[in-house]
Amino acid sequence: MLKTERGCAPAEEVRGSAYVAPLAGVVFGTSPITDARPQAAMSHGRGAGARTRALWLAIAFALIRTFALASAVAVAGTADEAGGATEKQAPKAITVDAAAQTRFGIAITTLKSVNAPTGSATTARVLDPGSLLQLDSELSAAAASLVASRAEAERTRTLFAQDRTASARAVEAANAQEQADLQRVTGAQRRLALEWGGALAELPTNRRAVLLNDLAHARAELIRVELPANTPVPKPGSTIDVRGASDSALTATVLGTLPLADSRLQTRGVLAELKGAAANLPIGQMLTAEIPAVVASAAAGVVLPRSALLRRDSHVWAYVQTAPTTFVRREVRNYQPVLAGWFVADGFAGGDRIVASGAAALLGVESPASADASDE
Repeated sequence: MLKTERGCAPAEEVRGSAYVAPLAGVVFGTSPITDARPQAAMSHGRGAGARTRALWLAIAFALIRTFALASAVAVAGTADEAGGATEKQAPKAITVDAAAQTRFGIAITTLKSVNAPTGSATTARVLDPGSLLQLDSELSAAAASLVASRAEAERTRTLFAQDRTASARAVEAANAQEQADLQRVTGAQRRLALEWGGALAELPTNRRAVLLNDLAHARAELIRVELPANTPVPKPGSTIDVRGASDSALTATVLGTLPLADSRLQTRGVLAELKGAAANLPIGQMLTAEIPAVVASAAAGVVLPRSALLRRDSHVWAYVQTAPTTFVRREVRNYQPVLAGWFVADGFAGGDRIVASGAAALLGVESPASADASDE
């Protein structure tokens, strides 16, 4: 083995130590040039196992520092995003002079305090009675045939029992005809119940005849009222308030529930009847309805008109006039749809001046100001 000057370690060991020292110097912030010689001297007599442990230790510290730096950057980015979201949730007041308000078509309405709604708002639709009239016609024809076949079967059985003037074959044929007509009546009744509900199928014959006659002569109409989730089913004979395109209130009488769910909304339906002057709506027209609640609520609040509502950033807002030329966008929370608009119990109060028309124009005025503020 070759000897170095002054009895130093072998050249192989010095070269191996010089390989570890620069890497340790990079990790721990020391200079690899100044630390190479001391490290080579200190590594005198150490084996390959010590050098390997030192290398893995340096790599581990490097990884720890990298992960710590990445975590700090991520936390800082999250804090910045949270701060930006907070700024977006605080709309600033905007100023629009009287001339601009007239040009934008701004209309102001003053809110009034009202009691909580006594029902749930929903939708309704005017039904086509054509299939009902056809089913009733089939049922009436089957019932008439049953009456005739039943009387014929009774006469045939009487003749056969008295003097045998009727054959047994005639009795069997009369009984079979009676049973066939009975099955047609039963089938028509079941089909009526499956398509229009048991309320119509169980109506007395004369009552159903009057209803269908009124439907045919446009003196009555049938509507389907969608039943929202967790809403009690109104009892037959109760009333439901509905509104058409003219926004005039109409009163419908509940007949019962419909067996089929709405294919789009997947909700149950309530069958109701409109009578008199209210029965002039076109078939298929959509209506708004309010199903009365079982227990009235004592809470108070205000009703925001639908024309005052607008959507932005996945929230519903309304503009409040705080001064003759100043408007502030306020979020609508915990609302309940009603016929006249949206009922809210907090966030707005009676006496607030709400922009009932032209809210979209104010949002257009506010958007450039929000963009400039975010750029700064």
